[in-house]
Amino acid sequence: MLRRSYKTLALFAALIVMLACVPTLGSAPAVPTFDPNSPLTAIVETAAVAATQTQLYAPPTNTSTPLPTNTPIDTPTATATFLFALPTIEQPPTQVPLGVSEKSLDCQVLSAEPKSLVAASASFIGKWTIANIGKDSWTSDSFDYRYESGDKIHLQSIYDFPVNVQPGSIVELTVDMQAPSAPGEYTTVWMLYRSNRSFCEMKLTITVQ
Repeated sequence: MLRRSYKTLALFAALIVMLACVPTLGSAPAVPTFDPNSPLTAIVETAAVAATQTQLYAPPTNTSTPLPTNTPIDTPTATATFLFALPTIEQPPTQVPLGVSEKSLDCQVLSAEPKSLVAASASFIGKWTIANIGKDSWTSDSFDYRYESGDKIHLQSIYDFPVNVQPGSIVELTVDMQAPSAPGEYTTVWMLYRSNRSFCEMKLTITVQ
C-alpha cells in the first residue's frame, strides 16, 4: 500500500517537472487577412515595371514622317462648243429649171464665164454651160461648136463635142481664148452645129483692164 502511494506520488512529481520544462505558450499570432485583389495588383505592378524597363533598354525606333501628298488638281472639263454653219445656198447649173422644147434641136444656156475682169493680153478659158432641151441627142461624132461672130478673141475657131448629150442633160463647152491688149469690153458669139445646121447661140462678154 505504501509502495503504491509512493509510485503515484513519483508519477505526479514527474508530471509536474515535465510541465515545468514546457515553455509557456503565449497568445496565438493573428492570422493576416487575405486580400483577394492583392495577386491582381501584384501582376499589374510587375507588368508596369517590366514595361518601364523595356522602354528604357529597348533600341530607339524610327518614327516615320508622313510624306507630303500632292493635292490632285481638278482637270477642267472640256465644254463642247456647237458651231452652226449655215450653208451658202447656191444654185448650181444642174438645179436651174430646164425648159422643154418641141424642136428637135434646141438648147438652154445656163451660164457663161469668165464673169470677172480679164488682164490685158492674158490667156484664159471661155466656158458655157448648156442644156439639151430638144428632142434629139447631141452625139460627139456629128455635133460641134464654132465661132460665129463678134470679137475674135479665140485661139481655135471650131471644137468637137466632148461627149454625147441626151435630152434633158447638161454639158460644159470650153474655148481657149486670149484677151486683147487694149482695155475695154469684148463680146464673142459661138453656135452649135450638126453638119451645116446651126442652132443655140452662145455669147460671152469679157471686160479687159
